[in-house]
Amino acid sequence: MKSKVLITGSQGFIGKLLVNKLKKEYKLLLIDKKINKNHQKNFHKINLLNLEELNEFFYHNKVNCIIHLASEIFDNDKNVYSHNLLASKNLFLMAKKYKIKNIIFTSTFSIYEKNYSKPILETQPPSAKNSYGRSKYEIEKLLIRSKIKNFTILRVPIVVGKSRSHRIGILFELIRNNIPLILINDGNNRIQFTSVEYLTRVIRKCIKLKNKNIFNIGTKKSYTFKENLSYLIEKSKSNSKIIGINKTFGNLILNVLIFLKLIDINFYHKVLLTKNITLNTKKIQKRLKIKSDNSSKEILLENYNYYKKNLNKISKISSGSDKKPNLKILIMLKLFSIIFK
Repeated sequence: MKSKVLITGSQGFIGKLLVNKLKKEYKLLLIDKKINKNHQKNFHKINLLNLEELNEFFYHNKVNCIIHLASEIFDNDKNVYSHNLLASKNLFLMAKKYKIKNIIFTSTFSIYEKNYSKPILETQPPSAKNSYGRSKYEIEKLLIRSKIKNFTILRVPIVVGKSRSHRIGILFELIRNNIPLILINDGNNRIQFTSVEYLTRVIRKCIKLKNKNIFNIGTKKSYTFKENLSYLIEKSKSNSKIIGINKTFGNLILNVLIFLKLIDINFYHKVLLTKNITLNTKKIQKRLKIKSDNSSKEILLENYNYYKKNLNKISKISSGSDKKPNLKILIMLKLFSIIFK
């Protein structure tokens, strides 16, 4: 008999792909607060904040393992901390009550917000100021303090996939339209990526993992922001130029653009454009022995090629990680490009 695995956030970008990855091997039970647009089987529209509905679900469904993907993100910063924390408290309460054997929780590298001189180990204390990162770390602590014997916490960096185009699509549009890419402090900072394909392979492996585990995941090889973009420009045969600007001036400009909502990022995303935040992934490679992810250059190029090929389809998507980004800034940058010709 197939083991029963519950996936929360099944309608999300990672959830949709994970369902396809696991559906032949496990009996999947799916929860999301959104409607079932993806026509998933065994789907239950439940908001994790509603403890009564959640208890009713667990009472009628025997669950062996929970994969907890559901999360409020930066788009709803007002409630992201309180909602994420309460939703996870409710879920862990049900896990304890109904004796769930294993939990896999997708945390984030957003628990780190400083400038780091070397890749971050799992033992590094958090430095997050953003609500999303703080909420994820509090959930980690909830899970660690719980009496659940088997769990895995995955600290996940920026997840890139063929269909994920929302904010990274801003860069793709600049490259596609041969518009200059303006990098603060010359773009010499490194940030971590991982492919959604690699993440789903890791989660699949963790379903049968015993004991209490915390793993960083990400590409084995990370490049600077400038190196990644230079590679994309070269491989796509774009005429975009990379222009470095002073850090103080660049931060001021970004603050204005974010405040006026002319660019589809927030103040934490600005941190990623200016600081070194990469994860040391040696622990997971040694423990799980899964073939490592491609380099950040390769997964970004794959994502760009998909975006360009499927632009008509992406333009029709109105919400979620698959939608086309807000491009109000594009007109301003086109004018800027004329100056630098």
